[in-house]
Amino acid sequence: MGVHRIWHHGLVPVEGKRPLDALRSRLITRQRQHDDYTVTDLGSSDDGGSRRCDLKFAWPDRDGRYSVQVLLSLCYHAGADRVAWLLAAACTRPWRSCHEAPAHRIGLEELGASGSDEIPIDGPVLSMHGWSREECERVADLLAEALVAPWRTSAVLVLTEPPAAPIEGWPGLVNVFDVDDRFRRTLNGHLPLGCAVPLGARLFVPPCDELPDFVESALPVSEQALEGALTRFIQTRGRTPLPEEWAEVPSVRAWYAADPFAPPEREPDAGLTDKLDRAERELAEARGVIAILRKKAKSGADERDRAAREVKALRGRIEELSAVDVACLQEQLARLQEALDDYARAFDEMEAERDELRRANGLLAGTLTRYHDAGTEVADAERPPDDFPSFADLIGAAAATLEYLEITAESAPTAILDHHPKAAAWRRKAWDALRTLDAYARARRSLLDAGQDPGPELSDVLAFARTGQPGSLISANIIALAESDTVTTNERLRQARTFRVDPRTNPAGRDYFGAHIALERFKSPAPRLHFLDDTDRTGTVYVGYLGAHLPTSKTN
Repeated sequence: MGVHRIWHHGLVPVEGKRPLDALRSRLITRQRQHDDYTVTDLGSSDDGGSRRCDLKFAWPDRDGRYSVQVLLSLCYHAGADRVAWLLAAACTRPWRSCHEAPAHRIGLEELGASGSDEIPIDGPVLSMHGWSREECERVADLLAEALVAPWRTSAVLVLTEPPAAPIEGWPGLVNVFDVDDRFRRTLNGHLPLGCAVPLGARLFVPPCDELPDFVESALPVSEQALEGALTRFIQTRGRTPLPEEWAEVPSVRAWYAADPFAPPEREPDAGLTDKLDRAERELAEARGVIAILRKKAKSGADERDRAAREVKALRGRIEELSAVDVACLQEQLARLQEALDDYARAFDEMEAERDELRRANGLLAGTLTRYHDAGTEVADAERPPDDFPSFADLIGAAAATLEYLEITAESAPTAILDHHPKAAAWRRKAWDALRTLDAYARARRSLLDAGQDPGPELSDVLAFARTGQPGSLISANIIALAESDTVTTNERLRQARTFRVDPRTNPAGRDYFGAHIALERFKSPAPRLHFLDDTDRTGTVYVGYLGAHLPTSKTN
């Protein structure tokens, strides 16, 4: 007795959280309802991130002339939205198109399955008569793409003039499209030369079967010719190798290579086998449930112990706090606040004295190189520092007297500082900072104009102040030549520090001012003076901002 095989494959939509179990249950339930074939559950297996299960079906034809054996293998990859299936069938007689398709017999199309070309197999004949132009164009484009795809493994029969007897096709292996002449012409517009559909019929054979397409242009279409072409294709499929993704599956390879009609060496009791399989599945499920319950019990015990430890610690803390004399703590806090205020006042006084000493030191530094003017310099040092009634007066005086500075700062942020109690101290420090910038620019430009190297002492404002150059009236500790990387790389914060400049400095008329001097280092509003050193090009130092501390990633 010979064995005649076929195969075809495709996809099934996922059902629920355990799709393989759901599909297996539906197929077994359907067999119980029809009872004209048998089904055997061959079990399942896990392979890494995928899970497989196999079902075996068997039946004789209605007249008892031949028998059919079918292996349906299902594979689900974790996270996928569809289940892959392979149907391999064997028959004791050569397959013919008039035989009932195995996919139809076992109800595979009832699961919403589609072939490898993703054409549904639940409608063996699809009529396309009277469709709108938009529908024809859309479906013709999709169908043409499937027809020329090298991975297509199912045949497509396109009929423009159906034969007298209806051709139903084979679900999953041969799809039939009954089209009118308008759809035929639309489809031919999407197909390459040599693949056009004539007035009549064309059977598009999959590339893997290596058969020429059947083309019939004679009208009416011969029913016998169509049946013969379909039968040749079905019988050729038995000699076509399995798809690559299924050929190495052990259960599929073993079943396809063996004789499924050979009697087993020892036929086990079907009832006992079913009971044993069911008992093994139930035992495996019970073990899984026990493992989950054990994990939950251990997790619950750990959580209970952790909560008990926290409660014990909280109770101890409450007892400690209850023993504290609140009135005593409040009295200590008041004394500490008074001490803090005293330290703050002393700190402000020391800062004022320090600023005056630094200013005198800067003025006296010039006498070391210009000793003939020592009397004038000492007199300047002994004279009290300049005082201005407002920041606007300070900026006006700086613009009028400090010729190497270009002040582009807006007046609004500066005016806000006038209302602060420490405004007078900030104005003195700002005036010293502006004079230091002007002295630095003057000294650097004089050397550059003379063609001399300014040297490391005049490399920048920070070096100018750190080395105590003549005219340096502020501490190097309050000078920063750049902002942090967080500010520099943040476009919003960088724009907040971009101010007006002369087009000779930047053709855009604006530039980034990262360098700054701290008039108050820590306490809010911590005013800052932002400047841009352009002595190498225009001989100028720009002052672009004087006001409260600009926003940072921590403040905004």
